[in-house]
Amino acid sequence: MSDTSRSLPAFRTHRAYWRQLAVIISLCLVLLTAASTVFLSRGVNKQLIDVSNTYQLLQQADKTLLLVTNMETSQRGYLLTLQSSYLDLYRAASLSIDESLQQLAAMTRDNTSQEARVREIETLTAQKQAEVKQTIELAIGGHLDRALAKIRSDQGKVLMDQLRETVRGFMDEEDRRLIERNERINRTRNWLTIAALAALASAVMLASLLFSRVQRYVKQLSEGQSALLSENVLLEQRVKERTVELENARALAERERQRVEVLLQDSNHRIGNSLATVSSLLGLQLRQATNEDARRVLIAARDRVQAISTAHRRLRLGEDMETARADEFLQAVIDDIRASLTSGDRISFETAFAPLSLYARDVTTMGIILGELVTNAVKHAFPDNRGGTVSVTFGRGEDGVLALTVADDGVGQGNWKNDQQGLGHQGLGMLVIEQLCVQFGDTPHYGSNGDADSNAYTRAGTRAVVRFPSLEVRK
Repeated sequence: MSDTSRSLPAFRTHRAYWRQLAVIISLCLVLLTAASTVFLSRGVNKQLIDVSNTYQLLQQADKTLLLVTNMETSQRGYLLTLQSSYLDLYRAASLSIDESLQQLAAMTRDNTSQEARVREIETLTAQKQAEVKQTIELAIGGHLDRALAKIRSDQGKVLMDQLRETVRGFMDEEDRRLIERNERINRTRNWLTIAALAALASAVMLASLLFSRVQRYVKQLSEGQSALLSENVLLEQRVKERTVELENARALAERERQRVEVLLQDSNHRIGNSLATVSSLLGLQLRQATNEDARRVLIAARDRVQAISTAHRRLRLGEDMETARADEFLQAVIDDIRASLTSGDRISFETAFAPLSLYARDVTTMGIILGELVTNAVKHAFPDNRGGTVSVTFGRGEDGVLALTVADDGVGQGNWKNDQQGLGHQGLGMLVIEQLCVQFGDTPHYGSNGDADSNAYTRAGTRAVVRFPSLEVRK
């Protein structure tokens, strides 16, 4: 027997050994990939739990800040209107704040850094509660001027800014921890990807080893081809059915979207109707009031509620259901005021509004400010049935900041009736304007609209400018 004949069985045995070893290695890599997949699944589940806990914690912190904001809003509402309903809102918010803080502390019990921030939030909240309680007690005790002077100071604003900054830091810390967990998961995914590639390489190697056996099954594959064609027909049928289901689901989603839009519009309409009802109730109360001070307060409250009600009815949301055109809405406010005048055509209006899209809540607030300014001009600038013009503009100034300007050619604000304190302090209306303007980061500015001369028909007039530095324009 030749050497070649004797070495052939040894070669086949050696090749079979390496083939078996390759199969074992490939199977091990596949098992490793399966185990890695299980580990990844558990990691994803843990990540979902962490995300849920973080979301609940952020939601609780935001709830606490909202309660403090509601408490401050109720305080200002009560000081402006002296209605007891605002006291009820204040007491409800004050009671809920303590419970919310306890829940927030319980949720951060195992986190030392966050516990310190929660204690700081509790301290700032307690200080804010004390400040709000003090102003309300002053108003109840008959010291409304002192209470209003206190809220005009920067003490309450500084406390709220500190509280918002602390809550923001709390939320940022939670976001940072969540990002760190996500980065760990991403690193794990990278290792799993490497393992998957190794498993793929082993599968390719295993496929090359099994290729020699594929020919044995060619006949079986040809016999199964007919069965495969049948399965293909069934698969195509299922694809068609699934396509129909998806189309139906899309149509259903579109109907739901339209329904939500209708509900939102109906909600705005209902709010406007509710405000109109409140205005009517104030009118009924006005008929029963005999005290002149009470009647003036009721008349002012009724007019402002009616203005807000008209604003809601006039508001037309955009396709995103969040924005509205400022020029259309402000022009509608002017049209309503013009229609409500009983002075005929002696007072005319000139308007120029930039075509901008803004958040609906900002547009509504601007409409209230505009209504107050124009109403003041109509009531005070043209006494004794004088005629004149009120000019209203809205757009960007020379510094690029959006501004609303209301100017008249009347007698000048220094000659307005009941003006005992000077420019810009004509009562509750001016206080409402000032408080609303603070939301946009500025205060109203009043001045003369020109220089008066000896001619009795030439008047200096009054110009009111409201700037909106923080107003965000939507595209």
